[in-house]
Amino acid sequence: MNKTCGVLGILYFFMGLVILSAQKKTKKVKDSTRNAQITALPVVFFLPETGFGYGGLGLSTFRLKDEPVASRPSTVQLGLTFTSKKQLLFFMPYEIYLDNERWRFIGELGYYQYFYNFYGRGINTEEEDLETFDADFARFRFSALREIFPSISVGLGYEFNGYNVVNVAPGGVLDNSDEIGKEGGTVSNVGLIAFYDQRDNIFFPTKGFFIQASAFTSMEFLGSDFSYQKVEVDARYYQKLKGNHILASNLFLGTRSKNAPFLDLSLLGTKRTRGHNNRRYQDNVELSAALEYRFPIKGRFGGVLFGSTATVSSTLSDTFRSSYKNAVGTGLRYILNKKEGTRIRVDYGVSSEGGQFYFTINEAF
Repeated sequence: MNKTCGVLGILYFFMGLVILSAQKKTKKVKDSTRNAQITALPVVFFLPETGFGYGGLGLSTFRLKDEPVASRPSTVQLGLTFTSKKQLLFFMPYEIYLDNERWRFIGELGYYQYFYNFYGRGINTEEEDLETFDADFARFRFSALREIFPSISVGLGYEFNGYNVVNVAPGGVLDNSDEIGKEGGTVSNVGLIAFYDQRDNIFFPTKGFFIQASAFTSMEFLGSDFSYQKVEVDARYYQKLKGNHILASNLFLGTRSKNAPFLDLSLLGTKRTRGHNNRRYQDNVELSAALEYRFPIKGRFGGVLFGSTATVSSTLSDTFRSSYKNAVGTGLRYILNKKEGTRIRVDYGVSSEGGQFYFTINEAF
């Protein structure tokens, strides 16, 4: 715990210095906010691994002083939830823009006490092998990116997770495996990030491309207990059809080296692959494709139809020989802020093994 707190203290200080430096380099100092809008919501949900959950979620959108009205708004979310199985989730993701979007700071602060699923590794694991285990961890993510050409930004990123894994089933699949990190440990990775972003809105894009590539490596001198690398490419395209009908697509590739801790493996059951039980399939590599049709219903209400196909494998070449798992679903949207496009998302996705319910803020991608 002392190690985790010490590293996080240094990182918080570093993050403040980076943002302050970026502010000083802009022509005008943005030392206050304007047009701030705050939305607070009660949260109630149910998941098999958590039971009933309840708490609150706040979302703030704003532009720092002297930022153009036409620029994208900065956002900060703050959530605190508890579950009937005595779990705790505290999270604060943020996205801050400076200097007319030339500087972008993205990250998350969080602390989680959570249940996770484990079925083994690979695309051919059996549903009846399901086990659950507890993992409590502090999370810190921070990236600073600078626009170097129109719509193209590059920068540095950092990831920290201090895992404590407990209540592993004695003699079970995980306990008998040789998975790296099954007893916990610290992830401390630094990397390069680059993206091309032509979306017209960060909350509800109706047109344009978003392509992000990142490469991270663990750093022992920053406290990492693991030695591995990972590369991810996330490509999205949005096309406006007739009226307010939108077609959104997402192609994702993520790879990990063979020494990656099992809690940071590529996996299905994320926002891209709704319908699969969380961590139902996991391995070193994920390749997935998702398509979503978004349409208005009436007033602030809208609907979606979505589908995905995806696989995981031990190596990149194996993804082209692996079997793929499909999921489909539908959802309802309610617009919280018409100006910025923020909305409540309620989805129900179905795979060959059943359905999953999702309730959160903003679109899946």
